[in-house]
Amino acid sequence: MAIADAEYRFVAVDVGAYGRTNDSMVFKNSFMGRRVYSHEFDFPPPQPLPGTDGPPMPYVLVADEAFKMSGNLIKPYSSRGLDVNKRTFNYRLTRARRMVECTFGLLVSKWRVFSKPIQLKIETVDEVVKCGVVLHNFLRSKEPLLIQQIQEDSQMTSITSFGPRSTLVVAAMRDSFAAYFSSAAGRLHWQDHYI
Repeated sequence: MAIADAEYRFVAVDVGAYGRTNDSMVFKNSFMGRRVYSHEFDFPPPQPLPGTDGPPMPYVLVADEAFKMSGNLIKPYSSRGLDVNKRTFNYRLTRARRMVECTFGLLVSKWRVFSKPIQLKIETVDEVVKCGVVLHNFLRSKEPLLIQQIQEDSQMTSITSFGPRSTLVVAAMRDSFAAYFSSAAGRLHWQDHYI
Protein backbone atom coordinates (compact mmCIF):
# COMPACT_ATOMS: atom_id res chain seq x y z
CA MET A 1 0.00 0.00 0.00
CA ALA A 2 1.25 3.46 -0.77
CA ILE A 3 0.29 7.11 -0.64
CA ALA A 4 1.75 9.26 -3.42
CA ASP A 5 1.80 13.01 -3.98
CA ALA A 6 1.26 15.12 -7.09
CA GLU A 7 5.00 14.97 -7.88
CA TYR A 8 4.93 11.16 -8.28
CA ARG A 9 6.74 10.62 -4.98
CA PHE A 10 5.80 8.10 -2.33
CA VAL A 11 4.71 9.83 0.87
CA ALA A 12 4.01 6.66 2.85
CA VAL A 13 4.31 2.96 2.11
CA ASP A 14 3.32 -0.18 3.94
CA VAL A 15 5.19 -3.22 2.62
CA GLY A 16 4.57 -6.84 3.42
CA ALA A 17 1.04 -7.96 2.44
CA TYR A 18 0.53 -10.86 0.08
CA GLY A 19 -0.52 -10.03 -3.47
CA ARG A 20 -3.77 -12.01 -3.52
CA THR A 21 -5.34 -10.17 -0.59
CA ASN A 22 -8.10 -7.61 -1.19
CA ASP A 23 -6.63 -4.06 -1.27
CA SER A 24 -9.19 -2.62 1.15
CA MET A 25 -8.50 -5.40 3.69
CA VAL A 26 -4.74 -4.96 3.30
CA PHE A 27 -5.14 -1.24 3.92
CA LYS A 28 -7.53 -1.68 6.86
CA ASN A 29 -5.13 -4.12 8.56
CA SER A 30 -1.93 -2.22 7.74
CA PHE A 31 -0.27 0.15 10.20
CA MET A 32 -0.91 3.01 7.77
CA GLY A 33 -4.61 2.12 7.34
CA ARG A 34 -5.22 1.72 11.06
CA ARG A 35 -3.69 5.17 11.62
CA VAL A 36 -5.82 6.76 8.86
CA TYR A 37 -9.08 5.16 10.08
CA SER A 38 -8.36 5.99 13.74
CA HIS A 39 -7.54 9.61 12.77
CA GLU A 40 -3.97 9.28 14.09
CA PHE A 41 -2.22 9.70 10.72
CA ASP A 42 -0.26 12.93 10.55
CA PHE A 43 -2.29 14.92 8.00
CA PRO A 44 -1.69 18.66 7.58
CA PRO A 45 -4.33 20.80 9.31
CA PRO A 46 -7.50 21.54 7.29
CA GLN A 47 -7.38 24.58 5.01
CA PRO A 48 -9.89 26.40 2.80
CA LEU A 49 -10.01 25.05 -0.74
CA PRO A 50 -8.03 27.08 -3.31
CA GLY A 51 -9.89 30.15 -4.52
CA THR A 52 -12.30 30.17 -1.57
CA ASP A 53 -12.60 31.89 1.76
CA GLY A 54 -14.73 29.01 2.98
CA PRO A 55 -14.22 26.99 6.12
CA PRO A 56 -11.20 24.69 6.24
CA MET A 57 -11.55 21.31 4.52
CA PRO A 58 -9.50 18.29 5.58
CA TYR A 59 -6.69 16.85 3.51
CA VAL A 60 -7.90 13.55 2.08
CA LEU A 61 -6.59 10.40 0.49
CA VAL A 62 -8.41 9.25 -2.63
CA ALA A 63 -9.35 5.60 -2.97
CA ASP A 64 -11.48 3.36 -5.16
CA GLU A 65 -14.94 1.98 -4.41
CA ALA A 66 -13.65 -0.94 -2.33
CA PHE A 67 -12.35 1.28 0.48
CA LYS A 68 -14.31 2.58 3.47
CA MET A 69 -14.66 6.37 3.57
CA SER A 70 -13.50 8.25 6.63
CA GLY A 71 -12.73 11.85 7.59
CA ASN A 72 -9.50 11.72 5.56
CA LEU A 73 -10.29 9.10 2.91
CA ILE A 74 -12.84 9.56 0.15
CA LYS A 75 -14.00 7.34 -2.67
CA PRO A 76 -16.15 7.88 -5.77
CA TYR A 77 -19.93 7.93 -5.79
CA SER A 78 -21.74 4.79 -6.86
CA SER A 79 -22.28 4.90 -10.63
CA ARG A 80 -26.11 4.96 -10.44
CA GLY A 81 -28.15 8.14 -10.84
CA LEU A 82 -25.31 10.63 -10.78
CA ASP A 83 -25.93 14.32 -11.37
CA VAL A 84 -23.33 16.51 -13.08
CA ASN A 85 -21.60 17.45 -9.79
CA LYS A 86 -21.18 13.80 -8.81
CA ARG A 87 -19.97 12.75 -12.28
CA THR A 88 -17.47 15.62 -12.20
CA PHE A 89 -16.31 14.57 -8.75
CA ASN A 90 -15.83 10.94 -9.89
CA TYR A 91 -13.86 12.10 -12.91
CA ARG A 92 -11.59 14.36 -10.85
CA LEU A 93 -11.13 11.67 -8.18
CA THR A 94 -10.16 9.14 -10.86
CA ARG A 95 -7.57 11.56 -12.23
CA ALA A 96 -6.14 11.98 -8.74
CA ARG A 97 -6.03 8.21 -8.20
CA ARG A 98 -4.03 7.88 -11.40
CA MET A 99 -1.20 9.75 -9.68
CA VAL A 100 -0.60 6.73 -7.46
CA GLU A 101 -0.86 4.33 -10.40
CA CYS A 102 1.60 6.43 -12.41
CA THR A 103 3.95 6.60 -9.42
CA PHE A 104 4.02 2.80 -9.30
CA GLY A 105 4.45 2.74 -13.10
CA LEU A 106 7.48 5.02 -12.87
CA LEU A 107 8.95 2.84 -10.11
CA VAL A 108 8.52 -0.33 -12.19
CA SER A 109 9.84 1.26 -15.39
CA LYS A 110 12.99 2.47 -13.61
CA TRP A 111 13.57 -0.70 -11.56
CA ARG A 112 12.66 -3.75 -13.68
CA VAL A 113 13.00 -6.03 -10.65
CA PHE A 114 9.41 -5.00 -9.80
CA SER A 115 7.96 -6.09 -13.17
CA LYS A 116 7.75 -9.76 -12.14
CA PRO A 117 7.70 -11.81 -8.92
CA ILE A 118 10.90 -11.31 -6.95
CA GLN A 119 12.60 -14.62 -6.23
CA LEU A 120 14.00 -13.84 -2.77
CA LYS A 121 13.11 -14.51 0.86
CA ILE A 122 10.08 -12.53 2.03
CA GLU A 123 12.15 -10.43 4.44
CA THR A 124 14.58 -9.60 1.63
CA VAL A 125 11.74 -8.70 -0.73
CA ASP A 126 10.41 -6.21 1.82
CA GLU A 127 13.84 -4.57 2.01
CA VAL A 128 14.17 -4.49 -1.80
CA VAL A 129 10.79 -2.75 -2.08
CA LYS A 130 11.70 -0.20 0.60
CA CYS A 131 15.03 0.51 -1.11
CA GLY A 132 13.27 0.90 -4.45
CA VAL A 133 10.84 3.43 -2.96
CA VAL A 134 13.66 5.45 -1.38
CA LEU A 135 15.67 5.44 -4.63
CA HIS A 136 12.56 6.36 -6.60
CA ASN A 137 11.90 9.38 -4.37
CA PHE A 138 15.56 10.41 -4.55
CA LEU A 139 15.50 10.31 -8.34
CA ARG A 140 12.18 12.21 -8.45
CA SER A 141 13.87 15.00 -6.49
CA LYS A 142 16.75 15.05 -8.99
CA GLU A 143 14.61 14.62 -12.13
CA PRO A 144 11.33 16.38 -11.26
CA LEU A 145 8.39 16.31 -13.62
CA LEU A 146 6.77 19.64 -14.43
CA ILE A 147 3.27 19.66 -13.02
CA GLN A 148 0.97 22.52 -13.98
CA GLN A 149 -1.66 23.57 -11.50
CA ILE A 150 -4.59 25.56 -12.77
CA GLN A 151 -6.22 27.90 -10.28
CA GLU A 152 -9.04 30.30 -10.98
CA ASP A 153 -9.88 33.32 -8.85
CA SER A 154 -13.43 32.89 -7.73
CA GLN A 155 -15.52 32.20 -4.69
CA MET A 156 -17.55 29.18 -3.66
CA THR A 157 -20.66 29.00 -1.53
CA SER A 158 -20.06 28.09 2.10
CA ILE A 159 -19.11 24.61 3.24
CA THR A 160 -20.16 23.15 6.56
CA SER A 161 -17.41 22.27 9.04
CA PHE A 162 -16.84 18.53 9.34
CA GLY A 163 -16.09 16.17 12.19
CA PRO A 164 -14.08 13.04 11.49
CA ARG A 165 -16.37 10.12 12.29
CA SER A 166 -20.01 10.13 11.16
CA THR A 167 -20.85 8.42 7.87
CA LEU A 168 -23.31 11.20 7.08
CA VAL A 169 -20.68 13.83 7.86
CA VAL A 170 -18.12 12.10 5.61
CA ALA A 171 -20.71 11.85 2.82
CA ALA A 172 -21.45 15.57 3.26
CA MET A 173 -17.71 16.29 3.04
CA ARG A 174 -17.57 14.39 -0.27
CA ASP A 175 -20.61 16.37 -1.50
CA SER A 176 -18.76 19.60 -0.65
CA PHE A 177 -15.73 18.51 -2.67
CA ALA A 178 -18.11 17.62 -5.54
CA ALA A 179 -19.70 21.08 -5.36
CA TYR A 180 -16.25 22.67 -5.31
CA PHE A 181 -15.11 20.82 -8.45
CA SER A 182 -18.17 22.16 -10.29
CA SER A 183 -17.85 25.70 -8.90
CA ALA A 184 -16.05 28.57 -10.59
CA ALA A 185 -13.21 28.29 -8.06
CA GLY A 186 -12.65 24.56 -8.49
CA ARG A 187 -13.63 23.92 -12.11
CA LEU A 188 -10.95 23.08 -14.67
CA HIS A 189 -11.73 24.57 -18.09
CA TRP A 190 -11.44 21.18 -19.84
CA GLN A 191 -13.19 18.90 -17.34
CA ASP A 192 -16.66 19.07 -18.94
CA HIS A 193 -15.30 17.48 -22.14
CA TYR A 194 -14.73 14.20 -20.25
CA ILE A 195 -17.90 13.99 -18.15
